[in-house]
Amino acid sequence: MRNVLPLNYFGSIGYFQQLLRPDSVIDVHEHFIKQTGRSRCEILSANGRIHLSVPISKPHGSKTAMKDVVVSYATDWQRIHWKAIESAYASSAFFEDYGPDIQELIFSKPILLHELTISTIELVNRWLDLKLKFVCSDRFMEGSQINDLRNKELDHSTITKYYQLFSNPGDFQSGLSILDLIFSEGPMARKWLIP
Repeated sequence: MRNVLPLNYFGSIGYFQQLLRPDSVIDVHEHFIKQTGRSRCEILSANGRIHLSVPISKPHGSKTAMKDVVVSYATDWQRIHWKAIESAYASSAFFEDYGPDIQELIFSKPILLHELTISTIELVNRWLDLKLKFVCSDRFMEGSQINDLRNKELDHSTITKYYQLFSNPGDFQSGLSILDLIFSEGPMARKWLIP
């Protein structure tokens, strides 16, 4: 049975754990669903959780497939995302290692949302040497032979805790973007993804 996942913008630890399963496929033909990880992520700052959302336009309205969703540049979201990430993680041990790559990616001005989100997966794959060979669907995935994770909350309750820059001891924040783990643990972040 194949795991069917959506594309996620700097997805969570749980997302990457699922993506590493050899039977996983990313459905780029599903309809875009707003207010989900498809265009947003959460990071942790001194003021709590920050939601970062990529503005988009849907050329075919509510029936726009993920592969056709366009990134909007009507607002200066790139600067907002970068400043939030920089503010949250500049004092982390690994900011100098990964920050420049993130800045370059955010300001690269991709036209399509799936190009941006695939680039975030490729970046994490390269940083952590995951040997990830993800597959994107060539059609909308459906049927009884799939484990449909596109609209399910991933379980983060079993994620091993790690040191977080802005959480109090015993107050671990789960479900954050993989960026939080990477800035905290650097290359050792692999341990949270690969058992």
